Amino acid sequence: MTIAEVLRTDDRFSRFRDIAQRAPTGIAPSWLDVWDFDASQMGDNRDGVTVFVPIDAAFEALDPAILAVIEGPDADDELLYSFLGHHYVHRLYASSDFEPRPQDTWRQSSSGPVELTVDPATWGGHAIVQTDLRALNGYLHVIDGVVIPDEVAAAA
Repeated sequence: MTIAEVLRTDDRFSRFRDIAQRAPTGIAPSWLDVWDFDASQMGDNRDGVTVFVPIDAAFEALDPAILAVIEGPDADDELLYSFLGHHYVHRLYASSDFEPRPQDTWRQSSSGPVELTVDPATWGGHAIVQTDLRALNGYLHVIDGVVIPDEVAAAA
């Protein structure tokens, strides 16, 4: 299964999946479509990419104004791009390769890189609750929170 297929079939990720389905990219109709690409078409090393996926319950903890920005019917494409980009690393990144430092994400923003820690394992300050869900075109790591870039927070 591809990253997109994992997102489509795992009910824990429906909110993140729905945002990815609505968010256009320059190379495909949506981020979900991009995450269906073959690994050879993805990543800096062409081995795949990595997505840090928040569980649905994490969205319930967000301020309603932020939810409106990322889930509302009038969500801005650029803000969705920034939001999803903060959960996406453009290389294959197994947990055994985690380096505790700020990580460059797909979409840099005024927030800067996202901080990764190893002990305990966190992404953007949120616990990584499951690692190394292997897909044909990358890895998914499950987080218990949602990383909000500065520009998304400012729009709320």
